[in-house]
Amino acid sequence: MFRSKIKILSIIAVFTIGSWFIQGCGEDSVTTQADNVDFSSMSTGDSIGGDIGILVLDTVKILIKDIKLNVANINQDSTNFKVGPYVLYLNMASSVNIVSTAYIPPGTYDKVKFEIHKLADTETPPDPDFVDVNGRYSVVVKGRYNGISFVFKSNKSAHQKLTFPGNLQVSASGKSNITLQVKPYIWFIKNGLYLDPTDPVNES
Repeated sequence: MFRSKIKILSIIAVFTIGSWFIQGCGEDSVTTQADNVDFSSMSTGDSIGGDIGILVLDTVKILIKDIKLNVANINQDSTNFKVGPYVLYLNMASSVNIVSTAYIPPGTYDKVKFEIHKLADTETPPDPDFVDVNGRYSVVVKGRYNGISFVFKSNKSAHQKLTFPGNLQVSASGKSNITLQVKPYIWFIKNGLYLDPTDPVNES
């Protein structure tokens, strides 16, 4: 459902324009190789005012891999954060979920890169929802529209490069956090109205 490029590009746009919050917090006892960067996500319940309850998203999962941080002022120099693939589980209560943690060489970084990843035939599914008899997927959304249950599955992959609002300073003795804000309800809104995920017409 909703497998057209327009709907997938809407998801990509949410990632691209999503807000990034960079926050450092000191720790008294951290070894040199201890994880010093968290990659997290949070969602918002943005919807059409007055129409709350028409569309209810219960579960949103996105498969990502090859998370990399770009060294500031050097276009081709990046540091691997995590290879993955990892499932980004959106908490619909708007709380922050940590996707992964890693040790990154101390330095200044200005971008994060990752892939919204369709599971390959040779890869073991990290979550059974990303594979079924019809194929393998990168995004899985479960919810209700006017009380009717629906499942949205995308089989598209896309590379993402997001610029931080300010450079991220990573040190060996502290802990930094990168949080991606995602607005999943916007994926199902067009011209101020909800699209019915159960209607095949809306696939185009």
